[in-house]
Amino acid sequence: MAVETWPEHTEATEPRGPITVRVPASSANLGTGFDAVGVALQRYATVTVAIASGDEGERSPMSRHVRKAVREVYRELGLERPDAEEIEVSVKADIPLGRGLGASAACRGAGLVAANAMLGGKISAHRILEIGSDLEGHADNMAPALFGGCQVVAVTGAEVSRVALPVAEGLRFVGYTPNFNMSTKKGRALLPKKLSRKDAVHNSCRSALLVAALTTGTWDALLTAVDDRLHQAPRSELFPEMFELFDAVVAAGAFAAYLSGGGSTLMALTSEDRASSVQAAFKSAGADRGIVGQDFVTGIDTSGAQIL
Repeated sequence: MAVETWPEHTEATEPRGPITVRVPASSANLGTGFDAVGVALQRYATVTVAIASGDEGERSPMSRHVRKAVREVYRELGLERPDAEEIEVSVKADIPLGRGLGASAACRGAGLVAANAMLGGKISAHRILEIGSDLEGHADNMAPALFGGCQVVAVTGAEVSRVALPVAEGLRFVGYTPNFNMSTKKGRALLPKKLSRKDAVHNSCRSALLVAALTTGTWDALLTAVDDRLHQAPRSELFPEMFELFDAVVAAGAFAAYLSGGGSTLMALTSEDRASSVQAAFKSAGADRGIVGQDFVTGIDTSGAQIL
């Protein structure tokens, strides 16, 4: 990221807000859609932001993401940035931090949307996406967090291109979140620096198949479509039982399973009538391997970030 000089202070911070924003969780990659595909889920973070209120609110990793995003909006507009202590933040979240469900994107997105609203909505929705993606380091969680649905993204420098992908009716997401983190930094450090032509073709074919299967409802193609050779196998060094749990839920009726984002949440794709069986299989397979985790069933959020 290029080093920038902060703009000169142009106006003093004055009391603003509060603004409350609800932002969905998100699940990225979907196997072969590495850093390119993400889907918003019906689990949420509700964030309230006020400026210069006299009470900075909570201090937590999630609130720090919000405060940094708020200050970034002021920077974008060339305004004097409030000190962190002047930004009151409250976060209520059904999204665990550091578990591959887009918690940081939700908090950063909430901070950007709230601050933009407080300052007159001068920044476009697409520019908010670009700022948020820069803060995140990638756009595949930020796009669904802001816009909802399933999003396909491509990043070129500071520019982000996105297309909302219409997903056929009937798909359910069954998640299993172990009680341990998988470090995104460590996970990315494990990724190969190069891919063979064979592996590159393998992934490019299957990422195209993933898009086709999701849009047409060709669910029996999903097992092949999520078969990744770029990031899941290397990251399994941090979660050795991962592929065994995938096999267990596919045997129980899942169409496919994948590592959500950088983990540690595992996600299965299935139908409504099979969801309870897949959920039970995740829980049983985890327990058999000494893993304690939370299982859940959810659908796709179609609203994205909403000011309440």
